[in-house]
Amino acid sequence: MDTIFKRRSVRKYTDAVVSDEQIKQIIKAGMAAPSAKNSQEWIFIVIRDKEIYNAFMSVHPNAFSLNTASAAILVCADLSKEKEPGQGWWIQDCSAAIENMLLEATSMGLGTLWMGVHPKEDRIACMKAACKLPEGIEPLGLVSIGEQTKEYAPIDRYMEEHIYLDAYGTKWDK
Repeated sequence: MDTIFKRRSVRKYTDAVVSDEQIKQIIKAGMAAPSAKNSQEWIFIVIRDKEIYNAFMSVHPNAFSLNTASAAILVCADLSKEKEPGQGWWIQDCSAAIENMLLEATSMGLGTLWMGVHPKEDRIACMKAACKLPEGIEPLGLVSIGEQTKEYAPIDRYMEEHIYLDAYGTKWDK
């Protein structure tokens, strides 16, 4: 559980290079995520091209972590692999993959930031063009990766007031 509490959104990185082996390990963690009906429709695009970073920063006001990122991974879905087309399970599947990636990077001592692409049309169009995504490949999120510039203290966001027993409004006092 330490990794879960240590994971933080990191927006500034050192100039240390994240290796291809480290990126592969992070993607392997993403592929270990659950997916609806085991569809595994995720697609991962490793990005190191600063021009792609600049394009995304032009449409995402909070993507400035890309200024110092060693790498980024665009997580997409191949909609042709959906077991129930049109139901949108790919969003949950890709989100689970991203969370696994964030946790694996944290366990490796790296920092990450999950930047939303879907459902913002300008961000989707930008990443489709920049990464030459064919029809049916939908981007969900972009994860910047790097060696963080400082250590962050673990954080506890537990809020008992957000928990109910059996029905909304019935306090769960445990």
